[in-house]
Amino acid sequence: QRAGALREFLEKVLGPNDDIAHFEYKRKTYGEKGPALIGIELCNQKDLQPLIERMKEQGITFEYLNDRPDFFQFLV
Repeated sequence: QRAGALREFLEKVLGPNDDIAHFEYKRKTYGEKGPALIGIELCNQKDLQPLIERMKEQGITFEYLNDRPDFFQFLV
């Protein structure tokens, strides 16, 4: 929600070969944080761990949905 937050995510978290396949978020009336669902397509499986590490470094709370087929099928 914070101005520039998406740009910061693109610059500091996504790798050069990562692609956003899905993006949606729920705008909250008050506050700087809100829930977002982001589908990220990687060119190579080896890029997953560095992506996770960059998200943690930026303080991003996330849940990996590929391990949750019940949620994954509902969302895709």
